[in-house]
Amino acid sequence: MILKILFALFVIGLMPFVFENSYAQIKSGGFGDSPFERDFGDVKFLDAYFGTINDKIEIEGGDSNVPFTVVFANVGTQDITGIRGQLSLPLGFSGSDGPGSIIFADSDSNSLAGDNFHLTFFVNIDKNVKIQQYPGTVKVDYSRLRESGVRTAFADFDFKITGDSVINVKA
Repeated sequence: MILKILFALFVIGLMPFVFENSYAQIKSGGFGDSPFERDFGDVKFLDAYFGTINDKIEIEGGDSNVPFTVVFANVGTQDITGIRGQLSLPLGFSGSDGPGSIIFADSDSNSLAGDNFHLTFFVNIDKNVKIQQYPGTVKVDYSRLRESGVRTAFADFDFKITGDSVINVKA
C-alpha cells in the first residue's frame, strides 16, 4: 500500500517536467522564449574609424589624443537623447586622460528616429601597436524622449591601424 502511494506521488511530481518539456516548446532546448520573439534595440552600429565625422585620418603607433569616431543609427520608432558612450579597446590603446582611464564620449544632440548619430572618443596609441586589425566594444547609454529610464546597447566591432602613408615624388 505504501509503495503504491509513493509511486503515485512520484508520478504526480514528475508530471510538470513531462508537460513543461513537451509539445515542441523551444524553452526546453535552451533556445530562448520563442522563435517569434525579436528583441531589436533602438541603436544599431554602423562604422568605427579614426578621425572625425567628416574626416577620416591615418594613424600609427605612438600617436596621441587621436579622435576615434563610432557611427550608429537610431533604428527605433522614437527619438533618443542623453546619448553617452564608453569605449573598450585592447592593450596598446588608452584614453587621452591616461592609461587605466575609461574612454568616454557624449553626444551633444538628440537623435531623431531613423537618423544616424556618432560618438567621438579620444585615444592614445602605444608606440608598439602594429599595423593590423583590432577588436573593440562600445557601450551606448541613452534615453527615449518622453520616457524615463536609461537604456543600454552594446556593439562589438573591428577597426584597423593603417599607418601613415608616405608618398615619395620624383620629378
